[in-house]
Amino acid sequence: MDILEELQNSRVKKGPLSRGELRWACRRGMLELDILMGDFFDRHYDELNEHDQQLFQQLLRFPDQDLHAFFLGNEEPQQRELIRVIDIVRAAASA
Repeated sequence: MDILEELQNSRVKKGPLSRGELRWACRRGMLELDILMGDFFDRHYDELNEHDQQLFQQLLRFPDQDLHAFFLGNEEPQQRELIRVIDIVRAAASA
């Protein structure tokens, strides 16, 4: 079970996750990812359109090792659409 499923299952109120819950889901076990995802969420998440926000939330479902490989460019997700958001996060980190 991934972190978003855990959040949704533990909630009394069902429906979309709150901003605080999404920010909490950006916390990762790898410090590099914790900083990358958390900073992106704090600074740029609201600039994404609704579709890209949903894609970002899908990224949060991946284990740290997969995310790390995606952001380093060592692997690509099977869902090719996620590459767009990975590139957006990368660009924001290098700006």
